[in-house]
Amino acid sequence: MMYSFRFAVFAIPFIFLFQTELFAQSTVYASVVSTKLFVVGAANANTGLYYQRPGVDTAWTHSGASRIRAFGVATKMSAKGEIMYISSGNGLHKTTDGGTTWRITTGWEITEVLGVTPDQRNGDIVYIATAYGIYKTTDGCFTWKEMNSGLPTLPFTSCVIIDHSDPNKLFCATEDGIYISDDAARTWKRTGLHVANARVIVQHPTDPSTLFAGMENDGIYVTHNGGAWWKKCEAGIDHTTFYAIAFDPTHPDTMYAGGYVSGVYRSIDGGSSWNRQGTGIEYQNIHSIAVDPTDGNRVFVGTIFSGIFRSDDAGEHWASAGLPGAQVYRVIIQPY
Repeated sequence: MMYSFRFAVFAIPFIFLFQTELFAQSTVYASVVSTKLFVVGAANANTGLYYQRPGVDTAWTHSGASRIRAFGVATKMSAKGEIMYISSGNGLHKTTDGGTTWRITTGWEITEVLGVTPDQRNGDIVYIATAYGIYKTTDGCFTWKEMNSGLPTLPFTSCVIIDHSDPNKLFCATEDGIYISDDAARTWKRTGLHVANARVIVQHPTDPSTLFAGMENDGIYVTHNGGAWWKKCEAGIDHTTFYAIAFDPTHPDTMYAGGYVSGVYRSIDGGSSWNRQGTGIEYQNIHSIAVDPTDGNRVFVGTIFSGIFRSDDAGEHWASAGLPGAQVYRVIIQPY
């Protein structure tokens, strides 16, 4: 009995601390392009990178350069928040010490960096999507090479992703549609989706042959054979412009999508049908969506000029989560 009593005394605090630490491990990052609260001559709010640990923080902390047009953010997952990237109007920013110091890794010739994608298998390889196409580094962001062979003449590229089953295979969303590379971005070719103005492409967490694309004027498309053939997702969708698509990584049949005045759509059958889920979202222009990998019920959306909204019941209800007035281009959640 004495042994059991001692075990209970020490086990309860240990379990509590373990659960608290686990809950606090998720970090939400948000890239802010601008804010509608800007006033000429006033002390205006910062733009750039913000982060929050939802299990601990109630406010957002700014990191990196102030008042930059931050289009995207990415982290090196194995580095536990030490290595981070901000894609911005004046180039790609990188930190290797958790945000204490930052440097711009690109030169004057690379601007309007709209997205950044580090290769999680090789820390020296990073891709960036720009208003002028794709660039790649193989030496940790010290030098960059243009990788536009096969892309359209004016290769405005909003995002690039790496196939999680093959690091040499990439997809990118361009003004001319969705393109694919099988040789680590050396050459590109158009996929079977002949629809212009692609804004986002995402890959299924467990089935690499399934991808979804959001278009500026033509809704959402899906492929189940790696891009050869595409089908338009129509059941339940009443909007045409989509900037964001996200999977629940722990339950991939649950998906979210959003765009211009669309609010948030949710699918629970892998994208076959959709329902609008927008209760509580003040402003319906959605530019980014992220699902917490440690809790699939917790979802964050970044809006255009209305900051961040959060749901704790898988999108049924939403509440403001801060950064009021901000134009939030990208939200990601990393479990540490």
